[in-house]
Amino acid sequence: MKVQDVMTNDVGFCLLTDDLTKAAGVMRQRDCGIVPILDAEKRVVGVITDRDVCIAVASRDCQPSEIKVEEFCRENIIVCEPNEKINDVLKKMRKNRIKRLPVTSQSGELVGIISITDILSTTSKNKKVRKKIISTLMEIGKPRPILLQEIE
Repeated sequence: MKVQDVMTNDVGFCLLTDDLTKAAGVMRQRDCGIVPILDAEKRVVGVITDRDVCIAVASRDCQPSEIKVEEFCRENIIVCEPNEKINDVLKKMRKNRIKRLPVTSQSGELVGIISITDILSTTSKNKKVRKKIISTLMEIGKPRPILLQEIE
């Protein structure tokens, strides 16, 4: 089974110039916990999660509309492509301890999103995949040290 068989196609997103109010609005409207961040060419340059929004707002003395989503772009964004095998995506999730990945074209344009829940709901009868999902969730759930960095 491949990513394109499981992924969600209709994905909400934010642009680099948007703020946390916009990101939270997309999450509320789409009932999701992650929003890809796109540049002007519609390429994925980051993601923002509901957790990112909460921590950013709670740790600063400012409004969500004053915080740009571009602050959440990281050097190495983890993505997958529609033709990748589900087992390979689970390896990426396990290695990077993440539950959701943007799905991009070869040129980096957003084409969908895949979550571990998407994989579970479509492959739940496959015992091998179920075991890999469980090991992925166990790895994701391991406690991590909290690394604090200065926020400007």
